[in-house]
Amino acid sequence: MTNSTISTFKKNKDITTLLFIVVFLVTIGILAVSSCSSMVDIDNPLNCLKKHFINIFIGFLAFVTAIHINYKHYKNKNFFFFIVTTILLILPIFFPEHKGAHRWIDLKVMSLQPSEIAKLVIVILMADFISRNKLYINTWEKNVYPVMYVAVFCPLTLLLQKDFGSTALIFTLWTIMLILARIDIKRILIIFLCAFLGLVAALIIQPYRRTRLITYCQPIIQKFVGNQNETANKLIKKNDDDSYNSDMAFAAFGSGGLFGKGAGKSETKLKFLPEKQTDYIFCIVGEEYGLLGTLVTVFLFILFTKTALSIHNKCADDFGKFLSFGIMLIITGQALINMGMTTGVLPAKGFPLPFISYGGSSMLLNSYMVGILINIARNNNKKL
Repeated sequence: MTNSTISTFKKNKDITTLLFIVVFLVTIGILAVSSCSSMVDIDNPLNCLKKHFINIFIGFLAFVTAIHINYKHYKNKNFFFFIVTTILLILPIFFPEHKGAHRWIDLKVMSLQPSEIAKLVIVILMADFISRNKLYINTWEKNVYPVMYVAVFCPLTLLLQKDFGSTALIFTLWTIMLILARIDIKRILIIFLCAFLGLVAALIIQPYRRTRLITYCQPIIQKFVGNQNETANKLIKKNDDDSYNSDMAFAAFGSGGLFGKGAGKSETKLKFLPEKQTDYIFCIVGEEYGLLGTLVTVFLFILFTKTALSIHNKCADDFGKFLSFGIMLIITGQALINMGMTTGVLPAKGFPLPFISYGGSSMLLNSYMVGILINIARNNNKKL
C-alpha cells in the first residue's frame, strides 16, 4: 500500500474503524483456532493453526487487491459474473465428496467453496441491476433475469450440493435488497410465498433437515403439548446426535462464566464439541474468555454493521450504496446465524463466524468484501 493510501485511511474515520474491527476479529480467531488446533489433528497439533495463518495471508492479499480496484469496475459485467459463478457452482460435483456433500473445490493449498463467491456475485449483480432499473423495479419485464438466476438457478444448484444455509442466505439477500429498492408489497408477498414453498420442499426432500427443525422446536412442543401426549413424544423423539451439538455448545458457554477459563483451557474442545474450529468456534470464545469475550465479539460485529451502514449512507451513487449494503448483509448475516445457532436461538446450521472461524474460502471472500467497502469509502463519499 502506498503512502497516499495510508494517509487516506488515517483521514477517513469509517476506514480506520473497519481496519480496527477486522484486525481485532482476526486476532480473536487466531487465539481460538490456536486453542483448537491440537484437537483437530492430534498427530500434527499445529497443522490447523499453520493453515489458518496461510488463510489469513491469502485473505490479506485479497483485501489489498480489492482496495486498489475501483468498485465501479464491477458494474456492467453481469454476463462475465454469470458465466464464472455458474461454472464454479457446478464444478464441486466433479470433486470428491466431503462430509456428505459436494461443496468444495480442492486447490491443494486451500479448499474453495463456490457458494462463498456466489454470495458476493449475487450482491454485485443485484446492486448493478437495481441501480440501472430503479425506476422500473415494479415491472415484471425488468425483473426476469435476476429472478431466474438469483431466485431459481443459484439456489437449486446449492441445494444439489446440500447447502441449504447458503441457499436461504442468498434468497434473503435478494429479498432485502429488493425491499431496499422499494419493490411493492404484492411482489414482496409473492417472494415470501415462494420462500415458504421452497422451505417446505427442502424439508420434504432431506429428512435430516426435518430432524434439525424438530430438535430446535422440541422445547416449544413440550411446553404447549406436554410430555403426556403420545403423538408429541413420537414427534420429538430423537437420538443423542440430533441435540448433541447444541448440548455441548451450551455446556461450553455455561462453563465459561463471566471471565472464562483462560486462553487454551477449554475442556469441551477435547473431542466433545464438533467442528470446534469452524461452526462452533464462538463456543470456544465463550468458554475461554467468558461472557465478556462473547460480548466483545458481538460488539465488534455491531460496530462493523454501523460502520458499513455509514459508508452506505455517505455513498453518492446507487451502485455503491446497494453494493455496500449487500456486503454488510452478507457479513453481518453470517455472524448472526453463527452466533444464533451456537446459542440455540436458531436451528443448527453450519456457517463460519466471519474473520474468526478457520476456513480459507470464508477468510478470502470476507477480506475481499471489506476491501471493497474501503474502496467505496475512499472513492465515493458525500457529506451528509
